[in-house]
Amino acid sequence: MKIGGSPFVLKGIELPASGRSEDGAGSGPPASLLFGQGQLVRGEVRGLTPDGKVLLDIGGQLVEARSEVALKPGSSLWLEVQQTEPLWLRAADKKGAAQEFLRQYYADPAAMGKGLRTLLGLAFLSEAEKSLADQAGFLQNFANTAMGPEADPDRVIRLLAMLGSGGTAEENITGQARPDKLQQLIAFLAGDRGGVLGKASGSAVQKLGLLLELQKELNGQPASPQQAQFLLFPCLFAMGAGVGQWLFTLDRDEDQAATGEERGYTLSFFLEMSRLGEVQIQLRVKGQTLQGECVVGTEAVRGHLAPQLGELEELLGKLGYDTVHFSCRVAKGSMLESLKATIEAAAQLDKVRIVDVTA
Repeated sequence: MKIGGSPFVLKGIELPASGRSEDGAGSGPPASLLFGQGQLVRGEVRGLTPDGKVLLDIGGQLVEARSEVALKPGSSLWLEVQQTEPLWLRAADKKGAAQEFLRQYYADPAAMGKGLRTLLGLAFLSEAEKSLADQAGFLQNFANTAMGPEADPDRVIRLLAMLGSGGTAEENITGQARPDKLQQLIAFLAGDRGGVLGKASGSAVQKLGLLLELQKELNGQPASPQQAQFLLFPCLFAMGAGVGQWLFTLDRDEDQAATGEERGYTLSFFLEMSRLGEVQIQLRVKGQTLQGECVVGTEAVRGHLAPQLGELEELLGKLGYDTVHFSCRVAKGSMLESLKATIEAAAQLDKVRIVDVTA
């Protein structure tokens, strides 16, 4: 989608329309002073003009534009500045959502883990805690889905369904799940109306809700022709043994067509394990070939994991892979920086500038 006009006119300065002439035709500063090429901005469709133009609210600025596709008033979307003179904007596919997720995640990288652990802990108290009587069933369902005595691939699917839509996979199939149930639960807990959570836990649950919404938006955005399709999900290990993120990236159709090979995919895990510290696992699968790499924080952890990779290769080989190879090395940088760089690369996003302000 391309949004723009020739010339593209910037209307007004601050909303409401102060500084505009009575007929609304007064122009503001040049677009080149307000926007930069490649900039990602969040815009809200405020309405349509009689001549078919679109009115966008971008950071308090009312912008009048032409769109090649229909836009619904009241909707919001991420836009990328393609040109400033005249100003051209286009839909930013996954870039804007990825940028916002990284900014919020960087503000408190441990918040999602704290929030998920809080939900897990409350699940065991829900039946005894009167203030959680109405939420007991959902919390217990969350605990049963997140934990188990042994590996269960279906459990992962059920947990992702719950995190994504607020219900279990079974509820989604039967249509009995309420799409906003998880968000309602998080809002209830963050407010701590029942006095169950402390201030720190309440804040973590509130941040969890924000991050889940941002990941849902990121996963819901289509990939552009230049991007590989990718999805980002949180993960949680039993008994607080670890939390983290995992990123699924599917090769582009164009890359497959160019090589004539089978389409492949990559799974990247970024985990904070209670006993091993930071662990990154990169899995590259193409046809019957699997390449894997473990990246750990210390030489001691590498010494512990490396001797066990042969057994892992043997187990994976029994699943039908013709070629399996795993390696293990010590990380050169932090896992947080690696997660950021991997998401930026998947979204074909310029480096997100994270500014830390210390009082």
